[in-house]
Amino acid sequence: MQVAQGGLAFTMIHPDELRRRLSYGERFAVIDARSESSRRSSGETMPGAIRLPADGILSHKAEIPRGRSLLLLADLAAQESVALELLGDGYADVFLIEGGFDAFLRAGGPTEPIR
Repeated sequence: MQVAQGGLAFTMIHPDELRRRLSYGERFAVIDARSESSRRSSGETMPGAIRLPADGILSHKAEIPRGRSLLLLADLAAQESVALELLGDGYADVFLIEGGFDAFLRAGGPTEPIR
């Protein structure tokens, strides 16, 4: 589902749909911008995720791939504003998980331990 705000649009993806697309080999650049406490409480992230702080994420844009679909993991309160910040800087195809990373975990999506 596309969500548009201020002329910018990101996609909300259902956890089951994301799991299905990943199982078919679709690739996303995964940005884990959750707070440290959220990361610690789950103990997991998605395989290959790039860990960056949500606050001031664009100060780390050298680490964020361009030209790829981005899957943003962020705390629910911050995820839309972080997505809009990325879109405003020219990143395209930004996806957020409906219900956040916890919903993805409940759907049985692939994860790996946080190191």
